Parts: sequence; C-alpha cells; structure tokens
Amino acid sequence: METRISSKGQITIPSEIRRQLKIHTGDALLVKAFGENHIILEVKRKALTSNQGTSEDILKATAGLWKDRTDINESFIRELRQSDRRRLEELLDE
Repeated sequence: METRISSKGQITIPSEIRRQLKIHTGDALLVKAFGENHIILEVKRKALTSNQGTSEDILKATAGLWKDRTDINESFIRELRQSDRRRLEELLDE
C-alpha cells in the first residue's frame, strides 16, 4: 500500500492495516530507520497493570474462553492457570 507524507510530516496508515494491528487514534508507535530506504513502525503496546485499565479489560474479555473446549485436557488448563498465578505474583513483587 502506498501513502504520502503531508506538509506537516505526517503519514496516514491505511484503515485496513490499522484494523489488522488494532491501533487507534492516540496509540503510540515507535519509528525506526532501517537501511537507506526503509522505515519500521512498531506498535507500542500498553503495559498491563494490576487491577486497572488494560488488564481488567483483558480478563473480562477472556473469562470463560476455555470453558466449552472439549479438545483440551483439563490438567493442561490447571497447569496454565498455576503458571499464570506464579507469573502474576512475580510481577507484583517487582
């Protein structure tokens, strides 16, 4: 896809790419020069913080996600949950 630089030095990221990357107005992007002719734009994702904003939204959106899966072993799910709890405790201790 092609885009042009405006007189203010801005570019428009095509809507298809914005949807694909789930980026919205105000989201931060990291800009890097690569070689002589390339620019890399990297989406800077918000860090998860406990008990607020982004992490809470993710928990609500994914609650019960595995409930109806019959192709996944129950012990595997328990192992994942234990691993997640340990990782969360590590993050909270930092």
